Amino acid sequence: MIKTRCAKVLAVIVGVSFVPLYWIAQYAVPTADDFMHLGMTGVAWQQTHSVLATWQAAWDNVVNRFWNWQGNFSYVLADIQPASFGEQYYGLTAVIVLTVLLLCLLYLMRVILKTYMGATANVRWIVSLLLVFLAVQYMYEPVEGLYWHPGAFPYTFFYAIGLWMDGLMLQMVRHDMLRRRLLCFVPALLLAPIVGGSNYSIALVSVMLLFLLVVYLFWKRQRQNAAFSLIVLVLLTAALLVSVLAPGNGMRQETVGEASVIKGFVVSVIYAVYSMANATTVPVLLMWIFIAPLVYRLAKKSEFDFSHPVWAMVLLFGLYAALGMPCFYALGFAIPERNINLIYFSYYPVVLWAMFYLMGWFSHRFADKPLGQRIGMLYEKRFGTVFTAFCLLFALACGGQIAVGKGEDGGLAFERMPAGLSAAYSLATGEAQAYHAQMLERAEICRNAPDEDVVLPALTAKPWVLTYLDITEDPTDWKNVEMAHYYGNRSVRLQTES
Repeated sequence: MIKTRCAKVLAVIVGVSFVPLYWIAQYAVPTADDFMHLGMTGVAWQQTHSVLATWQAAWDNVVNRFWNWQGNFSYVLADIQPASFGEQYYGLTAVIVLTVLLLCLLYLMRVILKTYMGATANVRWIVSLLLVFLAVQYMYEPVEGLYWHPGAFPYTFFYAIGLWMDGLMLQMVRHDMLRRRLLCFVPALLLAPIVGGSNYSIALVSVMLLFLLVVYLFWKRQRQNAAFSLIVLVLLTAALLVSVLAPGNGMRQETVGEASVIKGFVVSVIYAVYSMANATTVPVLLMWIFIAPLVYRLAKKSEFDFSHPVWAMVLLFGLYAALGMPCFYALGFAIPERNINLIYFSYYPVVLWAMFYLMGWFSHRFADKPLGQRIGMLYEKRFGTVFTAFCLLFALACGGQIAVGKGEDGGLAFERMPAGLSAAYSLATGEAQAYHAQMLERAEICRNAPDEDVVLPALTAKPWVLTYLDITEDPTDWKNVEMAHYYGNRSVRLQTES
């Protein structure tokens, strides 16, 4: 009963924390690459008011990119953004992507905790809500992950879809009835070409995960599950190969330098170690300590034999490190923040799996240690007290992460706030509203000056979760050029500071 109340309290707190992230979405506006995409789909809609024509414009752009820049053919879904049908709908991107991310993360947590770890509903919700809260609230760059469409859809959205597909396959192999297996297999089969043709990081890791799953199922002689998994793997791999072998990838690589598998592998491993250490902040560490006894009890009761802890850790770390491989392979030592978000999201399920496996290995070999028994009894008898103490310490730790300094205007400036708190602050101070109004003013100036050289005022409001790359004082800057092309200006530049 006490765990039920704790789970409900936690659900309310976590739910409220996401409200500002949804509310501030209405103040998001197109920037940078948006103007390039809207210059095709948005213009097609304005000229024809035909959904089919708009989709055709998006597909034409994907085909052009396939031959001249990059092979991700699933990005047709990214080129069709809400703003294609009116800039006033731009904020729907964040609403859609955040909702899909939350649902897919929770679904994967459900598969892991319920299907594989045997957690009760209360334990599952407590652990899932904590992990999802930290994954989303402390994502590396919220604007690129949620509010800027070219980062949100091609990366976060497709990452979430990949989690859904992977979760379906992991769920499928645990079902005994053919009908229930098919309920997982069919949607996974439909998602496979979408995931394979999307972001290279999630496509690569999904291929690796399904390959390991197929090998395991054949080894265990689960022929039907193995056949279903192999079909999905083949379709997924074929889509990834079509994307990777696109002529545009070679042309793009010529502009960024020579690719190197060895360098990409080494840097991916090094960065994976760094990112795990960087993600393990005080609030995160407190969360792992709090759920450790819960996970230990699950592992101790599990029927898995946990006989290969070293290989399990190697495989988990390999999957985690592979998320950075496509970027480091192609770009050397560079990795965009939107891709870092995906690595950060993945930290939580990977560490949860590692904790479960290691605790299972330990508990099955040292099951009668009195310390573990005493901790387990404490959690059962005093869970409400432990939960309350954890919540207080966790809140203090989250507050301690915030850096307070002096802003450009002489007022207070905050850094490293949870994304929801930062959004709430921007809303409460009027920063988000002011940013939106200033960006709309810029757009109106551009629309009223066709074929003219336009000088735009600098932004005085820059909410952290909404502000992406701004135009510059250089009219030849690519961001300025794309904006001028979209609005029909001869040139656009930022007003020179006096």
